[in-house]
Amino acid sequence: VWRESGRFCVPFAGSDRSVVMRSQRYLYEKENVTPVQCGVYMTFHNTALFLYLCLFGTVFLALVQTAFGRKLMLKYPRIFTLGLVSTEGATPQQIEQASFSFTFKGYGYSGEITGEPDQCIEAKISGPEPGYVSCSRFVSQAAYSILKAGPRKVGVVTPAIALHTEDYVQRLQKRGISFSHSC
Repeated sequence: VWRESGRFCVPFAGSDRSVVMRSQRYLYEKENVTPVQCGVYMTFHNTALFLYLCLFGTVFLALVQTAFGRKLMLKYPRIFTLGLVSTEGATPQQIEQASFSFTFKGYGYSGEITGEPDQCIEAKISGPEPGYVSCSRFVSQAAYSILKAGPRKVGVVTPAIALHTEDYVQRLQKRGISFSHSC
């Protein structure tokens, strides 16, 4: 755990890093693109949110181990998420007010690799409500891209390889998903 830009950063335990590394390997082997190093982290604005997630994660892991625990969580999701999740779903007003934003930071070298990195990039993806609105836009445009590309004879591919086209991003931008970069 450490702080950067006023936020707490903790390693993300999901599969994201391994998927990125598989994509990098494919791009290196098939297109001779130099791979990048990758670390995936979650950030929190404050200590209370970080501690809540730790508590929630501990309770969640304990409850999912038994059928009784799973039944309790499914029956009373509002209690176990402190009101964040319910069986009713989101109201139209909640959907209208919600949005998402992901920030990706990268550090590297402009030349010889010595000392601290001397280059940086920050990419941001943002858009409307992530569950109902943006998800359907991402999935429908991904399906279109895959169908448009036609069959591939490479076996299982990662999303980065399957969607390795600029028109995917352009179609998402036309549908309210924003992509930007700086640094």
